[in-house]
Amino acid sequence: MNETALQLAIFILAFGGMVVVHELGHFLAARMVGVEVEEFGIGFPTPGAIEFWSSKGYFFLRSGKRIEIPANFRMPVLWSELLDREVKITVDETDGRLVLRSIEAVVFEERRQTRTRTGEPVLAGSAEKPAAVKRLIKAGRTDGMTQLNEVISDIHAGTRFTLNWLPLGGFVRPKGENDPNVTGGLAAAAPWKRLFVLTAGPLMNLVTALLIYSFIVSRVGAYDFEKVLVTAVFPNSPAEQAGLKSGDIFISGNGEPIASYEDLSAIVGANEETSINFLMDRNGQQVSLSVIPRFVEEQNRIMIGVGLGLPYKTTSSPVEDLQWGVKYAGRNIYALLSMPAKILRGSLPAEQTRLIGLKGIYDIMGESIQQGIEASETATPTRPFYWYIPVLEIIAALSISLGVFNLFPFPALDGGRILFVLPELILRRRLSHHFENLVHGVGMTFLLVLMIYVNVRDFIDPISTIFP
Repeated sequence: MNETALQLAIFILAFGGMVVVHELGHFLAARMVGVEVEEFGIGFPTPGAIEFWSSKGYFFLRSGKRIEIPANFRMPVLWSELLDREVKITVDETDGRLVLRSIEAVVFEERRQTRTRTGEPVLAGSAEKPAAVKRLIKAGRTDGMTQLNEVISDIHAGTRFTLNWLPLGGFVRPKGENDPNVTGGLAAAAPWKRLFVLTAGPLMNLVTALLIYSFIVSRVGAYDFEKVLVTAVFPNSPAEQAGLKSGDIFISGNGEPIASYEDLSAIVGANEETSINFLMDRNGQQVSLSVIPRFVEEQNRIMIGVGLGLPYKTTSSPVEDLQWGVKYAGRNIYALLSMPAKILRGSLPAEQTRLIGLKGIYDIMGESIQQGIEASETATPTRPFYWYIPVLEIIAALSISLGVFNLFPFPALDGGRILFVLPELILRRRLSHHFENLVHGVGMTFLLVLMIYVNVRDFIDPISTIFP
């Protein structure tokens, strides 16, 4: 597999996986508190999705009989279309339970007419209304022992698990998500249940990142936050001309110790077109190199042209690995939450504060793969490194970003929906669900526009993956 194909495969699996994990959190929490889920989809919702499995369900007839729906019972229409309609079903009685074997029903479909009642073609924009057409639907591979003809009064059809044609992300469709009048749905659930379901998605992202960080520590050791590692040297850069190599660790610059990215940035930024004498740790030996930083107009800053990371130190047990995973996740969450204050103070470069879309994530993923391959080539038995480590670091960081972003109190996001639950929990009074749906609809429109802007900007002004 070439590097481009590997980059595309990892991007689809990583980005899609983060969203699926998020939605899985909502799904598991909903089922734990008894909220029904109509569909769990892998991929972006598209017409013609493939249903690869469906869970057991049940429905009630008007006579009060409960009919169980077996797993993977294939229906050509949504079960909701059969509510309050007469059906002909056959069932088997198993241990006192009535189990559905086949079903027949008449449903109505709206079809736009192509000709008028006089036989003339229907013109585009005419006032002819779609006609309601009867359709007989049948489902079930075998007939049961008993036949019943009754009206369905209530349906709890289980969950459809679908595979959609656009393989990015996933979604969960809770029953009655926005309508508190739907029995067994999300909006009709108690406020603490809704709060639990809404927070479970972001929490799942944070836990996933914690586990990824713990796995990284178990493979290569814990980050040494007091050192700065060179993960890549870019072509035709001052760093390449000076002889810096991937795997080098900064010790000092012009005699000033370097223990963080900020230390390195300050030294580089203060020495445009002036030689800096860097003392480097190269595989345990000290190497002195002179680098002349230059101003890069495209990035609007002074740079030497290196990718940066953190070196590692060994750990002693899985428990310690998990503890480090918690620390890394916590540091990342703190960095995101403190970013607005840093932006206001002007202490962060603009490139590090911009939102990125799919292309930006794709580009960063590719750079991480390249850096990982280069770093693995310089690995030694005493300092092991694996090409996928930078990729996992990016996935963990993006997973945390997804979790934290969704908790932001903005309409349509999980955090925005939580805001509408809190008054009910505290004041025992629920806001109008019509007003809530309107607010979330406006918020979703804004987010869609923002998403389009961010993704277009990624193409017009690609994000830089080059560090000082």
